[in-house]
Amino acid sequence: MRLARFPIDACEGLLLAHRHSCATGSIAKGTRLDLTILERLRAAGQTHLICAAPDDGDVHEDQAADRLARALAPAGVDLDRAATGRVNIRVPVRGIVRYDRDVIRRLNEIDEAITFALVQHNQLLDAGQMAATLKIIPFFVAESSLAAIEECLGTGPGFSFHPLRQAKVALIQTRLAGQKDRLFTATEKVTAARLAQLDCQLVDSRVCPHDRQPLAAAIKACQDVDIILLCGASAIADRQDELPQAVVLAGGQIDRFGLPVDPGNLLMLAHLGSGATATPVIGMPGCARSPKLNGLDWVLQLVLADIDVTTAECADMAAGGLLMEIASRPMPRALATRHLVGDHVVGILLAAGQSRRMGAVNKLLAPLAGKPLVRHAAEAMLAAGLDEVIVVVGHEADKVAAALDGLPVRPVFNAHHASGQATSVATGIGALAADVSDVMIGLGDMPLLTADMMDRLLRAHLDQADHHRRITMPLVGGKRGNPVVWGRAFFPELAALSGDSGGRQLLADHIAAHNPVISDEAGWLQDVDTVDALAALDQ
Repeated sequence: MRLARFPIDACEGLLLAHRHSCATGSIAKGTRLDLTILERLRAAGQTHLICAAPDDGDVHEDQAADRLARALAPAGVDLDRAATGRVNIRVPVRGIVRYDRDVIRRLNEIDEAITFALVQHNQLLDAGQMAATLKIIPFFVAESSLAAIEECLGTGPGFSFHPLRQAKVALIQTRLAGQKDRLFTATEKVTAARLAQLDCQLVDSRVCPHDRQPLAAAIKACQDVDIILLCGASAIADRQDELPQAVVLAGGQIDRFGLPVDPGNLLMLAHLGSGATATPVIGMPGCARSPKLNGLDWVLQLVLADIDVTTAECADMAAGGLLMEIASRPMPRALATRHLVGDHVVGILLAAGQSRRMGAVNKLLAPLAGKPLVRHAAEAMLAAGLDEVIVVVGHEADKVAAALDGLPVRPVFNAHHASGQATSVATGIGALAADVSDVMIGLGDMPLLTADMMDRLLRAHLDQADHHRRITMPLVGGKRGNPVVWGRAFFPELAALSGDSGGRQLLADHIAAHNPVISDEAGWLQDVDTVDALAALDQ
């Protein structure tokens, strides 16, 4: 390819090297110049243009990108249309990407004009995410370079994609004397959440003594499951320890103990049965009681992708196997965030307002069906299954807190409540723990909301794989109701709110993130602002 400054009379058929603006509009970089365009440029006073001209044997960037992407991509993935010499390759379903790093290096050594980049080896991707991108840097590239890459590939693609299958999973935990029930309940919850992110179900969960005989019996009792997870009361210390020997007693075989991934070193791989019908048995490392990324996540993903977890495969995990706090490999960004926070959802009930439209009466304290208005809202939010409920108080804070006496809520005082509702939102967000993934923000003057309604709204939010970047709200007859569930991606903006608009401006700014839940229930819209409105509800 030759890039040079050409007389405008010699530019027909060449590609414009740089965007050009004139009185009649803008002409994009890479535009093939025809007589009509050239006449416009002449009329604008142009006499020369910087253009790209192909040499003999050169191929246009988009043709080259399309041709190579088809050679590099495995069957079943999606290719974007070539544009400006680039083709992005995306995966259609959740799965992992694998490749030979040496092959990728050799491909990129052939011609500096051709670049091919992928995500990390064994990276887990969600549907629609990009696995690789091919970019032809100049406007034209030599045919000989394309042929060299195709020869380097041979008959296979440049990488492989392995969809994850769904699986039914059993969890067996062992108990030592003195261990509390809450340890086993928490581990079951974390494990179920970890599996749900991989579209797997925890269908069997049981606890037995930390002894090989009863554990072997529990393993044998697990029927119609695809994977068995063992979580010991004490970490596995050796192949002769209780968990490995229980697998042997149950008729299984130990494949490997120890993993070069930290956290996750003390992981055991085993199986029951043989051949295609064998059931993987995984002895969980102690760190797997936490939702944070660890070696168990990597092993589970390989098993669900039907990849044999051999000694060589395990050894390969060592490169990159030191998992720092910021590590997201091999999770997609959305899943990694969701995984690390463990779907910790908190309710924020706004109860700091001055209720000026009610006159001298604080509407939140007004009785309805024998109890204060704000207590109705708090009880419904508590019953919706949230991990915690924060009540932001301000005006007559002591009285509002007293109206909630006996309820397991956390009052938080908004010193700036007179400035408007947005300050209460910001105060509530500021009171959240670091591991909160989502918040449901509700109003203290909406007594017709039920726990069932809030639970349905919450489920609709958490069902979104990227819920930490979503805003879920009820929609009744085209009108937005309350409460609204916000993913953690919006916490910084919510914390910076001021004035009396609450989250309305943010909703307008992030329309693409909306996750509306259509309903015909008027309770989503019914708040109490006046004495007449309260009286109507109390009839």
